[in-house]
Amino acid sequence: MVGLDEEEVSVIRNEVLTYAAANGLLMLAASGEVGLVHVPVSLLPAMAVPRKLFEEVRGLAEPFNALVERLAGDPGVIRETLAAAAKQDDFTKSLLDIYTRVLGGPRPDVARKNLAVNRSDYMMDEASQSLLQVELNTISSSFGAQSTVMAQMHKQVLGKFDFLSEGGSGGWFGGEALPDCLESCVPYEDTIGDIVQAFATAVAEYSKSRDSVDAGFDSKSAVVLMVVQDDERNIMDQQILEQELWKRHKVRMVRKTLKEIRDEAVLDGADGILRLASGQEVAVSYLRAGYSPMDYKTDAEWDARLTLEQSQAFKCPSIAYQLVGSKKVQQYLAEDGVLEKFLDSEEDCRNLRKCFASLWALDDPEEPQTKQVIEHAKMNPHLYVLKPQREGGGNNLYDGDLVKALEEEPDLSAYILMQRIVAPIRKSFLLRNGECVEADTLSELGIYGVYLSDNGREIINQCSGALVRTKLASSNEGGVTAGFACLSTPLLH
Repeated sequence: MVGLDEEEVSVIRNEVLTYAAANGLLMLAASGEVGLVHVPVSLLPAMAVPRKLFEEVRGLAEPFNALVERLAGDPGVIRETLAAAAKQDDFTKSLLDIYTRVLGGPRPDVARKNLAVNRSDYMMDEASQSLLQVELNTISSSFGAQSTVMAQMHKQVLGKFDFLSEGGSGGWFGGEALPDCLESCVPYEDTIGDIVQAFATAVAEYSKSRDSVDAGFDSKSAVVLMVVQDDERNIMDQQILEQELWKRHKVRMVRKTLKEIRDEAVLDGADGILRLASGQEVAVSYLRAGYSPMDYKTDAEWDARLTLEQSQAFKCPSIAYQLVGSKKVQQYLAEDGVLEKFLDSEEDCRNLRKCFASLWALDDPEEPQTKQVIEHAKMNPHLYVLKPQREGGGNNLYDGDLVKALEEEPDLSAYILMQRIVAPIRKSFLLRNGECVEADTLSELGIYGVYLSDNGREIINQCSGALVRTKLASSNEGGVTAGFACLSTPLLH
């Protein structure tokens, strides 16, 4: 193994397994089964990031938060940008239909009670040696809790084993010149604390509003409702937030599926208060489901989503935020002059634009420029990725699949074409189901941002922690979220 012998790797492996078990880097062994296993992780930080570039993308989190809020407050732009996609994509159409019903309902202002846990994902572009944005996740941005634990784990490993820093450089890390204090190279933020603080603040804002109109309101009845999938395996990343929310703020969190919400929750038509069967009031709806068509198996799930959106609760995210996170909006924002319509700071616009990869709309394949880029993509598919309006990974098209779609799809308006970011390949030690392998890997850096606003009144806007997701470079698919994906952290140099 590069830079480390088998005994050293075994020592680190045992440390990581112990730390994972003791600190919640766990997931269900299989859907419907009892038992936990460690989440797939890298033994050591898997992504080298120049400290200057890391700080630059950290600095984008707050402008991105503000940008999402401004866009979400402009229904005309959302509808116009997604109109072509909605004609071709039923899921986008259904989301827009709910958005329209909320705005046309008795309480349109509830659409702007927004809480966000955003995660902007970047890959290192080898050609330009810059971090380019893959996407901005506005719904169900997972691993915020476990990213905190991952950073703590890697700090501990790097500080505990002297053989990792002997000689003043990391042979295990491609010979990068690293300081003696290796743990200082792992960035750490309390993302857990930032997220639960935002939840608690939103509950306090909700309670203050309720107190002003209902003298009999009991603030202890206000809860955070986590909307979950019925076959969720990644429960510990969610449960850590539930436990810490109570431990730090004495706020309760309740887990329900969309189907359970439809069957059990009641929305008061007069004041928009959403109550669970227990009598608890929903102060925040936190969606860890609802981002995929698979989450809406029947009309019951769509009814539940409408109920959530029409309530007085803060939404994490609102349906407007979910729509703003779509691929078509990502492409729209990259057009010349668009950022300036929503952000006042020229510097913020300039810095955001630096991280954008090249993006193309495909609404009109016969338009000369669009036709030209489609033909180029057919001839050079390795330079492009075709993205549909989907979240959750595994949906993008590459290589032969990309060419086939460009040639055979009758309507490409629900897709965007994106420059394929060619990232450097690095040797990493990956641990899955207790077994460690050394492999060539590709990595993606995620930066979390937390935001809270009430009808345009900004309450919280902050950057939080970082996460790396690492996958086998030999996978046929170019996206990090598919295949053998492991959690990791960046190592700054």
